[in-house]
Amino acid sequence: MATLKNSFQRPLTVMLGFAALIIVLEVSGLKFDLAETFFSWEGERWSLRNHFITKTILHETVRWLNIVAVLGLLLVTVYQYIGRPFATDKHRYALLLISVLFSFGLVNYFKYILGMDCPWDLQQFGGSQPYVPLWQFRPEDQAAGRCFPAGHSSIGFAWIALYFFWRQRYPHRARKAFVTALIIGFILGLSQQLRGAHFFIDDVTTAFICWCIPAIIFHIGDANASVQR
Repeated sequence: MATLKNSFQRPLTVMLGFAALIIVLEVSGLKFDLAETFFSWEGERWSLRNHFITKTILHETVRWLNIVAVLGLLLVTVYQYIGRPFATDKHRYALLLISVLFSFGLVNYFKYILGMDCPWDLQQFGGSQPYVPLWQFRPEDQAAGRCFPAGHSSIGFAWIALYFFWRQRYPHRARKAFVTALIIGFILGLSQQLRGAHFFIDDVTTAFICWCIPAIIFHIGDANASVQR
């Protein structure tokens, strides 16, 4: 019990530190600075909101490619249990699939319950909604947003789970997967920021969530597999 408790102390410390960072960014207003810069560059309007590259390619097309990737992972995972029934590592494919799906699900759940607005919805960026901070209750007559954390960048960040999948046997491959997932996530996040759909902190929060989930799932899953052997 003491070992299990100690193994979660560091992640818990990191989580509390990140929560403190979110509060600082909210209180200071720093998260608005980059959005205001993009808004100014685009002529005091979100001129890239419906651009072919930011909307059609980096938003819609990438979303469909991610669905294909997830379905591919599902098929590979099913094969591990049907085609390799005696393999000792097949549980790791299940952990990978669970991590990816849970990352998408939790990010979208937080978007739903927190109800934060996108920059394009806010009065200071040409929208109609007054800004309501994260810790304040939204007025009953004000519609809830769905913009925190960032859902689209999770298409990249959710695959941070590949780092935990490969780190034991293929550490070099794991590091490449980690960096690639971060790059894709932040590129997709930047495209959404240019459209006025998110603040930069929305994407940073999503990246953090998508790191925490596989870290916990693989820690528990691998520990249970070791006990059962």
